[in-house]
Amino acid sequence: MDQWYPAREPGLTARLLDLPGGEVARVVEGGPADADPVVFIHGWGCSAYFFRKLLPAVLATGRRVMAMDLRGHGASSKPGDPACYTAESMRDFATAVLDATAISRAHIVAHSLGGGITLDLAAMHPGRVQSLTLLAPVGLAPVRFVTLARLGTPPLAAPLVPYAVPRWSIPLVLRAVYGQEGEHGTRDVDEYWAPTADPAFALALRALLHHYRFAPRTDADLARITAPVLLLLGGRDLLVRSRASRRRMDGRAGWDTRLLETAGHVLAEEVPAAVLESLLPHLDAASRSATPG
Repeated sequence: MDQWYPAREPGLTARLLDLPGGEVARVVEGGPADADPVVFIHGWGCSAYFFRKLLPAVLATGRRVMAMDLRGHGASSKPGDPACYTAESMRDFATAVLDATAISRAHIVAHSLGGGITLDLAAMHPGRVQSLTLLAPVGLAPVRFVTLARLGTPPLAAPLVPYAVPRWSIPLVLRAVYGQEGEHGTRDVDEYWAPTADPAFALALRALLHHYRFAPRTDADLARITAPVLLLLGGRDLLVRSRASRRRMDGRAGWDTRLLETAGHVLAEEVPAAVLESLLPHLDAASRSATPG
């Protein structure tokens, strides 16, 4: 674990947080403790490493950054109870991480499953969210292949799940979720494959697949979100229905919706410069609006 990201990354360190109930959460963080915090929440099967191309640029603006490993991922706890992987439980886990890092209010940048978790967190605790940046989030339109994936991982197959992710499969998965942009290297493959050494990781992914609520949030749910939202979608995303998500949210007050035509599902991996081009002004605008006078 000592060689996991952010090893050798200047300005960033990792630590384990003790959470209520005996769980731990691994976080990658940097910047002054009293600076404007920006929290990063990854998607299904990823870790804090997913945001490695964004964190240094946000850190360079003088802000505090914190990227968590969600429950079931990275070096965070991986409980065996399926009830830990519902939408409500995952929302509460992310909230507990904010509590443990003494972050009372933050800008949140979230991807895919993390986007759905953040939508729920922002609706439940609107005062804790200064701004949202959602990268190909679940929760706005139906997600492709969820039913098929559930059918392919029945209860009888659960004991075999930990053996279903050989290292050679990681490049194939990365290529499938990319659009026309971006490329991956050996370290990327190693970082994404490393957590599979723990059998509980694959079982946690299966539990999320079967117990997390991937369905779109209702208009009433979304209306409870008061923070300004930047929504970035990939035009070649095979998982999230980008155009349906865009149609639903286009023109909604407080939402800035943008489609990156050549990108796929993993925007922070594929087109980090384009993400930062939108993200940094969004953070600045939200910080200015929160400053008295």
